[in-house]
Amino acid sequence: MRDIAYEQALLRHQRRMLRILDEYHQENATQWSERDFLAIQRALQIYIESFVGMARYLVQQKYQLSVSQSREAVDELKRRGDLTFQQHEALLKIIGFHNVLVHDYLEINESIVHAIIKKRDYAILDALLLEWWTVLEALE
Repeated sequence: MRDIAYEQALLRHQRRMLRILDEYHQENATQWSERDFLAIQRALQIYIESFVGMARYLVQQKYQLSVSQSREAVDELKRRGDLTFQQHEALLKIIGFHNVLVHDYLEINESIVHAIIKKRDYAILDALLLEWWTVLEALE
């Protein structure tokens, strides 16, 4: 059974974090302050976490499977054909970066953060999220 309140909260957080990240994408990175880098890191962390939450939720809703690890959800979606090999590989890198943000916060390389924002590497998440919302709607 779908949890509409959960879906709405996820969507609200995803849209907000995407808006923030895209605003930084448009800015001149040489002007970013230390506070900006921290805000970007937090926005990336929340955006990736909400994506992982959505991946786990999709596996639960579509396949009636419960997965506890972020990697498990992405692996299951690949195994069932919901993700291509390239998408899966890109997502594993993004999830790995999330783990750095959360667990290795003392060693975050600002040049990597800069590159992720400037190249919009987080955009793959948005494309998949839009696709998954459509899948969820079709499950009703």
